[in-house]
Amino acid sequence: MTSKRSKPTIEGIIIPSDWDKEGNIKGVSLHTSDEIEYRVEPNGVGKELLAHIHHKVKITGKIRERLDGRLYISIRSYLTVGEPLEEIAVQT
Repeated sequence: MTSKRSKPTIEGIIIPSDWDKEGNIKGVSLHTSDEIEYRVEPNGVGKELLAHIHHKVKITGKIRERLDGRLYISIRSYLTVGEPLEEIAVQT
């Protein structure tokens, strides 16, 4: 279990997780290779990740587990890694 004060660096793919009534993406999650989903807090640096959907990123931030068991991350910093998934798939 992750400590409430933990600020690790995790790596994964940014995936849309919330949409408005018009179908525009308004929230994202980070999905790791071990199938853990971290909902990105939509404040500060977290909003910047809307421009990096389907990119692999390394994120450092504060992880919290809510009562419903979902994990949320408030991002302190991030780094994109490689190309978006669509581009990688097309190149094969």
